[in-house]
Amino acid sequence: MKNKMKIFTILFSVLILFSCKEKEDYSKIKNTTATAKVTTHKIVINEFLDAGGYTYLNADENGTKYWIAIPTTAVKVGETYYYDGGMTMKKFESKQLERTFDEIIFADGIRTNEVVKTTPKKLNPHENSDVSSVDDVKIDKPKDGISIEDLLKNKKSFSEKSVIVRGKVVKVNKNIMDRNWVHIIDGTKFKDKKSLTITTQELVKVGDTITIKGTVALDKEFGKGYVYPILLEKGELIK
Repeated sequence: MKNKMKIFTILFSVLILFSCKEKEDYSKIKNTTATAKVTTHKIVINEFLDAGGYTYLNADENGTKYWIAIPTTAVKVGETYYYDGGMTMKKFESKQLERTFDEIIFADGIRTNEVVKTTPKKLNPHENSDVSSVDDVKIDKPKDGISIEDLLKNKKSFSEKSVIVRGKVVKVNKNIMDRNWVHIIDGTKFKDKKSLTITTQELVKVGDTITIKGTVALDKEFGKGYVYPILLEKGELIK
């Protein structure tokens, strides 16, 4: 089905959910502000719907009602929650819910406290979380393939070409813009960029080591001022 979305605004400290929350994965080219302070939103839940790995929240913020999507989370109607930014998607179609949202914000999650607790979280291997270091990951290049370092270092020469990469899945955002967003690392990096974002219809999970083939896209813009310097599109797993 044809995707009608015009998308992406403010932070993605996500998502896609998808997002695209890593600064190394996308660049904001418009709507810049003079401060880096993150705005904390206080909302009350009017209703919620669970579908496709997400919880869709109809929220009220100071009398303004709108929709938010977060990874599946237990919530209660009438309760107060907080979240820090997200990315806004317009005309987002949820096939699971069989409805189209005029506008919806994809956020990393919500919490019951206004102030974020600073206690470190233990990494859950099944959680959609990035890893902060590549030191312990050492994955050989696939047959007829290249490393993430090679791709990033020579990205212009690979533009619009099909390449094969192999890496460990460190983040997955499902069913955003009719595709899954997969982030992998292989232990290599270039100029402190260590991961590669892949769009695919394939189903993988955090912790998997995959070999995947896709087409390199450079400076891929998704509207509202967001552009991916490099993206591997239409990824297909190689068994």
